[in-house]
Amino acid sequence: MIIRNGAVLRDGVFTQTDIRITGGRIGGFGSFPDDSDVYDAAGLYVLPGLIDTHIHGSVGVEFASPDEDFEKARVWLARQGVTGFAATVRALPADRTIAAERNILRESRKPSKGAHLFGIHLEGPFVSPKKSGVMHPPEETCAVETFSRFVEAGEGLLKIMTIAPERENALAVIVAAKAAGVHASLGHTDATYAQAEAAIDAGASRATHVFNAMRPFCHRETGVLGAVLTDERVNTEMICDLVHNDPPTVRMVYRLKGAHGMTLVSDSGVMSGLGDGEYVVDGHTRIVSGGVCRSPEGRIAGSTVSMAAGAKTLAALGVPLADIAVMGAKTPAKVLGIDHITGAIQEGLLADLIVVDAAFDVKAVFVEGKHL
Repeated sequence: MIIRNGAVLRDGVFTQTDIRITGGRIGGFGSFPDDSDVYDAAGLYVLPGLIDTHIHGSVGVEFASPDEDFEKARVWLARQGVTGFAATVRALPADRTIAAERNILRESRKPSKGAHLFGIHLEGPFVSPKKSGVMHPPEETCAVETFSRFVEAGEGLLKIMTIAPERENALAVIVAAKAAGVHASLGHTDATYAQAEAAIDAGASRATHVFNAMRPFCHRETGVLGAVLTDERVNTEMICDLVHNDPPTVRMVYRLKGAHGMTLVSDSGVMSGLGDGEYVVDGHTRIVSGGVCRSPEGRIAGSTVSMAAGAKTLAALGVPLADIAVMGAKTPAKVLGIDHITGAIQEGLLADLIVVDAAFDVKAVFVEGKHL
C-alpha cells in the first residue's frame, strides 16, 4: 500500500513524501514505484489517527456495560478518524466498575474492523457529589484497597482514573495510582488550590475535561482550575465541541498550556452518531436536541460528536494541524503507554493514519494500513 503525494507530519513538520505501508506498519518514506494499492493524497495532509482517552460510548453502545459488544462503536469511531480509544466508565459502585472493566478486557481481545481499544479510563467512583455533573456517584469509600481491586480487574489496561483530591484518602490513592502506572486525573471536584496542588505533588498528572464539573475560578481563591492551568506537571483534557467550552475559553487554555499541555477528548456517549431524540442510559433519560445532549433538568450530559469534531473546531480557531496532532494523537498515545507502537508517523509504527484537509475534514482513514 502506498499513500502518495500527501503532506506528511513527521517530527512536528509537514514533508511532501510518499508513505509505504507493509504488514500494517509504516514501512518507509520517499518515492516508490507504482503499487497495486495506491491512495492519492495530493493537496491533503497525512496525520496520525486520533486517540480518544475519554469516551463513554457511541452509536448506542455503552462502554460501562458488563456485557456489551463494542464492534459497532469501534467501526463508527474509526470512520470518524479515531483509530484508538480508552473505554471510559462513569462513576459506578465498585462491583459494577469491575464488571465493566472485565467486559472491556474481553472486548479488547476481540479482532475488530475498527478502532483499537487501548485502555480503560475510570471516571470515578472517587469524585465529589457536589460536582458530579449528570453522573450519580455511589457512596463508595475512597480507599487504596478499592483502587487496588480496580487495578487487578484491569489486568494492565487501566490507564487513567478521575479523582476528586478533596475526598478522604485521595492523596494515598493518588500515590498508589502512580506506583501502579495509572494516571490520576483531577476532575468532578470542588477542590481548593491547596488541595489540588497537594494532589499534584502526590503524583496527579492530568485534569478531566477542564472547567467542566470543577469549582469555578475566583481571583482570590483560584481553586483547582488555578492549579491545573498553571502547573506544568498537569496535562488538561479539553472538550472542544463548543458546547462544553466557548471559543475564548478554548483559546485561553491553548495559550496557557500549549499543545503539549492539552489533550483533546470527546467525552461522547451512547447517543453519539444517533442524531436528535430521547434516549435512556442506565435508567436515566437523555435528550439530544440540536446536537446537544442534556438531562431532563437541562444539564449538559456529555458530547454527541466524535473527537474529530473537536479537532475541526481547533482548526477553525487557528490552531495548527501539527499542534492538533500532538493533542489528539501523540500525547494520548503517551498517557496510554502505546507511543512505541502508534500516535506518530514513524517507520515501524502502526499505520494508523488519517488524511485531512486544512479544515480537518477527514478524507480517508487507515487502521493498520487498511483503508476504511
